[in-house]
Amino acid sequence: MRNLKVIGIIAQNRALSSILSMVLRDCEDVRIRVFESQAALKSYLRIAPIHLLICDYQLANLSCPVLIAALKCNPQMHTENMQVIALTQGIDRKMQKAIGAAGIDEIIVKPMSPAYIRERADARLMLPTKYKRVPKQTEQKSFRSTYNVQQVDTDLPWADNVIPLFGNRQMTPSPELS
Repeated sequence: MRNLKVIGIIAQNRALSSILSMVLRDCEDVRIRVFESQAALKSYLRIAPIHLLICDYQLANLSCPVLIAALKCNPQMHTENMQVIALTQGIDRKMQKAIGAAGIDEIIVKPMSPAYIRERADARLMLPTKYKRVPKQTEQKSFRSTYNVQQVDTDLPWADNVIPLFGNRQMTPSPELS
């Protein structure tokens, strides 16, 4: 059985969602899920994980960082290995702080090439997963399974297409994020 990865798409307009799903459907071992609303996305994440979420920065009634922060802080959501690409018209210092605080992995400025989106999605899906779900041992039977989240040991701290310029430096706060 193939191990399919799920790409979720949530955008403010349906045309962008359709274009993104059309471009990404040819990716290998990928299943595409298009969400019409934040409620649909939250319902899906309660049931199953999404490996990559492509999200418009400004949605109908909230911004992408607010949505991602709410999803990632909720223990009922399957978001341990979820990576996020946000699409925006432009970026400023205030957006940079919000993006860093929410844990968004990548920003792409619109307009963008559909081939570039596919390339970035492929690169994100090739990264090794950092966490895995392990069923928690319990004595009682319950309707909902519970899980522990364990960190997976990986040898590569960088993706295959990233070359560290300064070796293994410790993460230091950058002036842009303070």
